[in-house]
Amino acid sequence: MRGLTRSGGVRCVPHAHVFVVCALAVTFAMSLAACSSSPKNQAESYAIRNEAADYARLADGFLARGDYEAAVKFYREALSSNAKVDNLDGAAKTRASLARAYLAAGAREDAEREFREALVYADLAGLRAVAALGKAGLGELAYARGEHTAALSLFEEAIVLASGDEDVLAVALHDAATAKVALGRAVEAKTDLARAQAINQKLKRFTELAANHYVLAGILAKEGALDKALEEALAALAADKAAENGRGIAADLAAAASLSRKLGRPAAAYGYWRRSFDTALACNAEDGVRKALAALAELAAELGRDAEATRWQSLLARLDEASGKSGGP
Repeated sequence: MRGLTRSGGVRCVPHAHVFVVCALAVTFAMSLAACSSSPKNQAESYAIRNEAADYARLADGFLARGDYEAAVKFYREALSSNAKVDNLDGAAKTRASLARAYLAAGAREDAEREFREALVYADLAGLRAVAALGKAGLGELAYARGEHTAALSLFEEAIVLASGDEDVLAVALHDAATAKVALGRAVEAKTDLARAQAINQKLKRFTELAANHYVLAGILAKEGALDKALEEALAALAADKAAENGRGIAADLAAAASLSRKLGRPAAAYGYWRRSFDTALACNAEDGVRKALAALAELAAELGRDAEATRWQSLLARLDEASGKSGGP
């Protein structure tokens, strides 16, 4: 879970690439047909496992860069390879990753299905860390439905299951912190974020580190500590840049812009919004583009840049028109 408002502008995976139940049945049948009835020797089995690992690594890279469609495609390839050799460990981990790709893309029903499947396979393989990811994922879905107490319960289960795996523990701590913010438990949330931040900094997990900074910026802003909030938003920006996470960069710049304006720095805010617009546009993040255009039009007028204000208003009108023609919001 990126944070309280960070998910805006995420591009959904087209329906043609959604891993539906019928497609699962067809893939399973094809895998059975592809496997010969004669025993595979050990070298062949390891070759297929390595193939699955290669596909998963490719998918991880695409997921980190925000290319969810490609991530889903290669996680599915990894699942198919794991199934050919009954690799339970690989299947459990890949299903959890596939679920997170769907979640990032906004395909919640597919994400829930895969998180539940990940729990099944994690139980079969005895993988507590993967079970923790499954619990955390279901918690994120509950959070998205506004079920914050239920979400926190799932996150706390995930923290217990992830006690031996720092990577997963950091995810569960971050998610628990986000739920606690929603429940008005900001002090506890800061403690969880500090633990997650320390882990992510040590492991150089920059996208996750950016998320920690981003949520902390939101907490500080609510408390009225705007200068500190801006520092955290810029720390999130630095971490997302290290990860080359375009959608995160656009959101961090938007947060820095909003905070700068609240601090009475309209020129700085204008600069941040301009950069956010450029990045959101390059990442096809329509919500981010729209928010940036609206803010730029207003700020340009405030700064006496009338020609620029007219330009931003025109671009926003064209975006609205194009969205209406394509059936968008």
